[in-house]
Amino acid sequence: MYLITGTSGNFGRIAAQTFLKNNPDKPLAILTRNASKVSDLEADGAQVRIGDYGDYPSLVRAFTGTERLLFVSSNDMENRDTHHKNVIRAAKEAGVKHVVFTSFQFKSTALDSPNAALMLVYVATENALKESGLNYTILRNGLYMDMLPDIIGPAISEQKVLYAPAENGKVAFTSRAELAEAAATVLSGTAYVNQTLDLTPSKAVTFAEIATILSAILNQNINYISPNIASYKTALTEAGLPEAVVGLFAGIMASIAAGEFEKTASSLQQILQREPTSVASFLSAFYIKK
Repeated sequence: MYLITGTSGNFGRIAAQTFLKNNPDKPLAILTRNASKVSDLEADGAQVRIGDYGDYPSLVRAFTGTERLLFVSSNDMENRDTHHKNVIRAAKEAGVKHVVFTSFQFKSTALDSPNAALMLVYVATENALKESGLNYTILRNGLYMDMLPDIIGPAISEQKVLYAPAENGKVAFTSRAELAEAAATVLSGTAYVNQTLDLTPSKAVTFAEIATILSAILNQNINYISPNIASYKTALTEAGLPEAVVGLFAGIMASIAAGEFEKTASSLQQILQREPTSVASFLSAFYIKK
């Protein structure tokens, strides 16, 4: 039995859809807190199991009988560390043989890294998984390119300015859908045992290059301005964004400027057996669609 967690969310849902489409003869269970949110996946052949990352006994019950588990990381910032430890312990207790974990790209493991808020919990989870005795595959996902329209802002055509304190930092932006597809592919196979893979495209871009791409797509001259972090946070706050979102975006930008998300790799292309989507292709599809 194969099992995918987090299937009420975008990543887990895409992974489950991919698995069901490509592996019709392999049994798939899906973990959710609310069965009504995955009724379509159940109709397509998935077995629904109810469980919550915060409810350890429910995880043990849900994972029992599973050989290979795709562990989609928790989106609960406050309780993520506890959630991740629960999943690993429950997988071990339930007799799971192999865990595929969706980690996150990072460069520095220093406590003062601008990426520390995200990095530390992922480092702890990776270490816990390695020390568990379970076979594992760790997928260090690149920064989602799906967030680019939010970073760019809805008024780009009117303002003609890409305003982001990323300085000259490069980012290997990566498609969430392709990362989910890759995760499902790794889950269904037998390769990459006890390996850590960086899942990013082969090219990283600067925000100056993104401004050039936008200029070509929108047929306008888009300028890139990299303010200081304080000015950026003030601008986001004045635009009405919640404090938590402002902090998240500011942290991401500081991490980009520090080169935390610049690493490129070939593993994603190898797993997908095609070139991953580029920033130019993604933005073209997004803005032409609009």
